[in-house]
Amino acid sequence: MKQLIEYIVSNIVNHPESVVITEEKTEDGEATKYLIKVDPEDVGRVIGKQGKVIKSIRQIVRIAAIQKGTRAIVDLLDDGIVAEIEAPTEDKEDIKEEKKEALEEVAEEVEDKKAEKETDEEKSED
Repeated sequence: MKQLIEYIVSNIVNHPESVVITEEKTEDGEATKYLIKVDPEDVGRVIGKQGKVIKSIRQIVRIAAIQKGTRAIVDLLDDGIVAEIEAPTEDKEDIKEEKKEALEEVAEEVEDKKAEKETDEEKSED
């Protein structure tokens, strides 16, 4: 799960070397908590417009956790402020639909990032 989060976040941010994912068990031991820490410049990229990117990451992690029969909590550390959401159990059809939507949103963000890099490279060549 940690590797999944790291892969997604690293492909969204401008400073992938600064991405740190911390994994810990919750106090009750029923869930695993993943804390995402990124470069302060990249916090907005991870949150996305109206929180769509972080919500998509949380949906993907929730779906992966449910498939493994566990619970996961994804937090984003933003200058000491932690945004938190738990991954509740849902019907399989809802999970499939959410998974599809979340993957599409993350794919769009990754494509935007790639296009931005290509544009930057073309500008530097000129």
